[in-house]
This record gives sequence, structure tokens and C-alpha cells, in this order.
Amino acid sequence: MEVITVTSRKRVESLIEVPMNVTSVSAIQISNRNLINKDDLYRTLAGAASPTGTLILRGLSGGNGAAPSTTSSFTDDIPFNFVDLYDIEAVEVLRGPQGTLWGSNAIGGTVRVITQKPKLDTVEFTSALQSKNTKNVEGLDLQGWAAVNIPLIENAVAMRITGHSSNKPGSIINAATGVQREVKDQYLRTQFLWQLSEDISFNLGYYNVTNRTVGTRFADLSRPNGRTFANTVENPDSNYGYDVSYGSTPCTEGQTRAACFGNVSNVPVGKYHIWESLDGWSKDNTELVTLTANVDDLMGFADFAYSGSYRTTQSDSLDNWSRLDMADLVKTWIINYDKTARVTHEFRLQDKGNLENFTWTVGAFYDKGWRGDIPNAQFQYHESDDRSIAVFSDWNDWVDWDDYWGEIGIYNVGQLGEALYGDKSKNYNLYYDGAHNTELAFFGETTYTVDMKASGSLEFTAGIRYYDLEDYASFGYSGIWEAREGRTALSEGDESGNRKKLSVAWIPESKDMSVYALYSEGYRPGGNNTPLAAACRDDEYASGHTTRYTSDSIDNYEIGYKANMGNLRFSTAVYQIDWEDVWASVYMPTCGFSYTANAAKARSRGIEWESSYSFENDLELILNASYTDSVMLSDVEALGAKYGQDMTQVPKYNAYVGLDKGFTFFNKQTNVRLDVEAYGEYRSHFNARDDGSDTADAYRRVNLSSRIELNDNIRLSAYIHNLFDSEIEQFKQARTRAGSTNNLNVLYAPERSLTLRVDYSFM
Repeated sequence: MEVITVTSRKRVESLIEVPMNVTSVSAIQISNRNLINKDDLYRTLAGAASPTGTLILRGLSGGNGAAPSTTSSFTDDIPFNFVDLYDIEAVEVLRGPQGTLWGSNAIGGTVRVITQKPKLDTVEFTSALQSKNTKNVEGLDLQGWAAVNIPLIENAVAMRITGHSSNKPGSIINAATGVQREVKDQYLRTQFLWQLSEDISFNLGYYNVTNRTVGTRFADLSRPNGRTFANTVENPDSNYGYDVSYGSTPCTEGQTRAACFGNVSNVPVGKYHIWESLDGWSKDNTELVTLTANVDDLMGFADFAYSGSYRTTQSDSLDNWSRLDMADLVKTWIINYDKTARVTHEFRLQDKGNLENFTWTVGAFYDKGWRGDIPNAQFQYHESDDRSIAVFSDWNDWVDWDDYWGEIGIYNVGQLGEALYGDKSKNYNLYYDGAHNTELAFFGETTYTVDMKASGSLEFTAGIRYYDLEDYASFGYSGIWEAREGRTALSEGDESGNRKKLSVAWIPESKDMSVYALYSEGYRPGGNNTPLAAACRDDEYASGHTTRYTSDSIDNYEIGYKANMGNLRFSTAVYQIDWEDVWASVYMPTCGFSYTANAAKARSRGIEWESSYSFENDLELILNASYTDSVMLSDVEALGAKYGQDMTQVPKYNAYVGLDKGFTFFNKQTNVRLDVEAYGEYRSHFNARDDGSDTADAYRRVNLSSRIELNDNIRLSAYIHNLFDSEIEQFKQARTRAGSTNNLNVLYAPERSLTLRVDYSFM
């Protein structure tokens, strides 16, 4: 069988030699399986869960939030989460904490994307066009890719450019506006390789990645009792200019918001209809410049490598708060704006491979992210006509317009906006005076191999990483949710420590198998919470708020076995992970804000199995499966968590089975693939509701695909996802712990879809 090589330990090795459980997916496998992005890959992995698109490995989720940050992502050794898998050489998934070589945030594991590099000796052009039609989604999902490789100076300089554009309609329709969910993605990736000599090379890269969304991907199963309305009568003597009273139009029992409140879309009301006064949107753009340098045989004793990057990211978005803040009586929304910068450097020295039985790696890593003055990080707006100002002010009379705000001449929300911001449509502001976070780390790893002759070899590895963290943030608030004078806050802190790794592995003389035992540690750097808003201070969970949360820590104990046995290739591992000072996102329902706390202890135990078997007649079977038992080891009142409860978003089991058959059809190489994925039940909240609003049921999904090589340049493919059109609820979470009038969010997996794709290559 083909020997799979990886660089999980920052050196080229066979997969068998690496003493940890690693999945490596090649460019050919990415193409054959039609893995468009990393989320497509995650569903095939043993021990992985990704209900909302954020990878969870080995049961490390942590809280009630929808997007836990327990895995790290690198692209060509740069900490950067690049999700598209076109023109990619390989993807490596490293399970378990990777704190020594790959640093912070890698407590559950690390995903490494390795791009195709410029080639000095050949002109290449590849492209792909894809169209997908999904049941009950209006419009086609259209995507296109292209890549070109051009040598510029013979055997010295080459350029590779890769681009992508997509327009992806979603299933969710807002009945209030008629707007359908839509996602648009574009990126441009450019690389210039300069091979200065046989031993020295530089690669300069540039990324421009843009993502735009309109609407939400979450359906809403809530059932309102009725729709509240406001009656207004002009009254010049009122602080608001109107007398305001309220009534309600009842909904038929069991009606959704869309069915009760009205539908302006051209599609009859169904399970994908929501009703929101405004459509949320977002736009994110990242520009990234990277530089890697490799010098082999530096001064005759080591190989040198450098990886550095500089990026800026700008994010704009709109969040609709009309429902939570105003019961949809008046439209109110928050415009978010953020612009950050980040620089990273890593320097690494390694042995040249000429030391008998001994290898070593040492290095240093520096990472700094910052934002400058941002006066408009958040502004909350409301409809600014006189009637809307009156209703908004009356509905929020708890702020005490007469006495508290009235002392400074402010008697309604319009006057508040004029006085504080010179704009009567604004009522709240969050601003930054500056913030930064810095990590400096030094790491090393060494391996000593004992040659036992015919009995094989024993490999002993030890690694350590020392880190020093420092962060600072200065920000402030003003407006209706705060005190009259507003509030400023300064939060800063620092930490330092080390994380270790120890392993021992036995490899027989044949080098076709290995058995290993591993102990490894990981961490996530601490940070700062924004101050507790005045509107949140009486919340039952507000008492747990702290200015700063500290790093959490992971201890991983693992035993694994890997082998290539003729036509069978497999790897398996059993592990226990002890998790201290677990981060938890604590939601305060009375005000809608959250904060992060070190709230818990947890433990995860499990077993993973990944395998492939090649039969005769071009038939291959892939079988991946896992069992995960991830539980809390402490009570956490703010999360509603109890000792012994299962971790959120973590199914007890997952499995993936793929069967790929190759054959000749009209003298054309053809392949047909059938695959099945299965997940057990999981919850999204520790204090899960009894009505199932926080519980996603176990499910199975079957997919079928085929591809045919028309000639050396053109390939046609067809894919049917969700072949049997199963209704799958990937994620369910209620906004509150009781009642059916607030959001009961559910993320549906796509129904049956048919994808047609054509790939063209020239080289």
C-alpha cells in the first residue's frame, strides 16, 4: 500500500511513525469525495462533531454556546482558518491537545491545511464549475474555482494563483420581509516561490477572503400566543408626546410566528419560514500576507524554517433586537463594526537527520493581535418617527425617564439619542479605546530511538512549550442600557506557564505498524470580559461575572495502535482527557448578553477507529467510528450543569462508512461511491428542556456520488446528498428555559440535493 507521509511534528514522517492519532486526507481523496470545505471533511472523521460548523474533537465543547473554540487551524503553518479545499495538497487532523508544537487553542486538536505550492517546471491550469439543486430551496447553489501555475524564471521563480466565487441560497425565508437566506463567498490566494538555491527557498503569499450573508440559517419552532400591538393617542403633556397602551391579537393554537403574523414572501408558509422585523446581515473581509522561508543545512548543523504573517480583518454586521427588546412593536437593531490586525512569527531549527537515533526541534513563536480606537464598535438604533420613539420609551419605562434621566433633561429615547450622539435614532454605544493580546512562546521536542535489531525499535519523545501571555483592553459604554454618565473600563492581565508532552512508541523492523502511549497537555489563553451592563445586573447569573477569565488546561492520556496489513490500513486510540478551569459562555436571559467564566471541571474518555480496506476489482471500503463519554465533574449553577452530565453538542457515537467502486464504462474510468454517516443524540444546553427544544435526535444520512473521466483533461461528477431525504435537526436550542414564545432555534440539515460538477485541467 502507498506510504502516507505527514508533517504533524513539523518534519516529514510516515503516518505510522507519528505517536498520535492523525487523519491525513490527500488531494485525490478530497476530489473523489467532493469535499468542498472543511465541514464536509469533519463529518467523515471518527470522534468529531460539528453541529454548527465549528469542529469539536474528543468531546471538548465546554458550555452552552453554539461555537466552542477548542480546536486550532493552520494553513501552511500560519494560524489561519482557511476552509475551502480546492487546490489543496492535503489536510491533516491531529487529535488531542497539541500545546507543545502547535500552541494555544489546540486543546481538542489541530487542523492543518497544506496548499498546493508553485511549481518551477510546469504550466498548469485547473478549473471547476458546480451547480447544486436542493429540495425546498429556491435557486441554485453555484460555485466556481480556478487555479493557474506559471513558472516565471526557469527553475527559480514561479507563481500560483487560486480563486473561488460562490452564491449559495439557503432554505430559511423571512415571512416579514420576503428575504431568503443567502451566502456569498470569494477568495483569491496568490503565492510566489523563489528557489534561491537547492537549499534556500522563499514563498510569499497573499490571501483576500470575503464572506457575505443575509438572513439566518436557523428555523424557529416557537409558537406565540398572540401578536402585541401598541395604541397611541397624541398628548402634548406626555414626555413621549403620546399616551401609549397595548393590546394583543391572538394566534391560533399551534401557529408559528410566520403563520400568525403574516407572510409577504411568494412561498406558502412552511417549516423554513421565520418572522423577524429585520434581516440580519454580515460582511467579513480578511487580507493576509504570509512569508515562509526554508534554509536546509544551515551552517552544517541544522535546517532552518520561518513562517510569518500579517493580516487585517474587518467585520460589519446587523443584529435584529426588535423581538427581544421591543416585542416587535418598534424596529430596533445593532450595527456592529470591528477592525483588527494580527502579526505572527515562528522560527524553527531542526536536526538535519544525520544524527544516529536522535532528532530534535527547537523554536520560538510570537503572536500579537490588536485593535485601535473604534468609536462605533456597536451602535443600537431604533425607528425615529415620533410615534415609534413614544412606544420605545414607554415600553422601556423601567429606566425611569421621569426621575433618573429627567434630572438631566432627558425624558424619552429620542432626546437621549440627541443628547448623547446627536442622532435621535441611536440609543446605545460600545466603543474601544484600544486592545491587544500578545503571546510569546519557546518550544522544543526531542526523540531518541533505541534500535532493538530484529525486535524493531523503541522511540522516546519529550516536548515542552513555555508561554507568556499578556492582554489589555480599554472600552466604554453609554446609552439606555447603562448609567447616565456612561462607563469606561480597563481590563488587563498576564499569565505564563508551560505545557509538556511525553510519548513512547514501538515500531517493528518491518515498519508496518506501531504501538504508542502518549501524555500531552494543552491550553487556551485567558482574556477579558466586557463590563456587566446595567440592564444585566439583576440577572440571576450576573453574580458569576468577572473582569477576567484565565487559561484552561488539558491533560491527555492516550494509547494507540496503527498498522498497514496488506490491503488493510487502520489506526485506533483510547484516551482520557482531564479538563480544568473549563471556559463557559454564560448567557443572561434578562438582558441578552453573555460573558465567559472559568466554570467547571470535566473529563472525556473515548475510543476512535479509522480504517480502509482495498478489495480486488478496484473496490475500497472506509470505516470510521468512535465512542465518546464526555462529562462534567462539577455542578455549575450558571450553566444549569450537574455533576455527571454529558457535555453539550457531543454525541456518544459517530460513524462513517464509505464504499467506492471503480470500473470502466464505455472505455472511460468511472467510480461510484456510497457513504453513510451516523450520529447519536446530543443536547445543546446542560439544563435541557423536557420538550426536546434543546435535543438533536440521532440520525443517519446516506449519500451517493459518481464520477467519470471523459479524457485526460475533463471529469464529470454527480452527487446526491441525503439520498433518502431524511429530516435531520443538526442543532436545536431554546433561547429560554421555559415557554414557547421566545426563539426555539433549530438548524436543519439540507434535504436531498443533486449536484453536477465539471472539472477541467491542463498541464
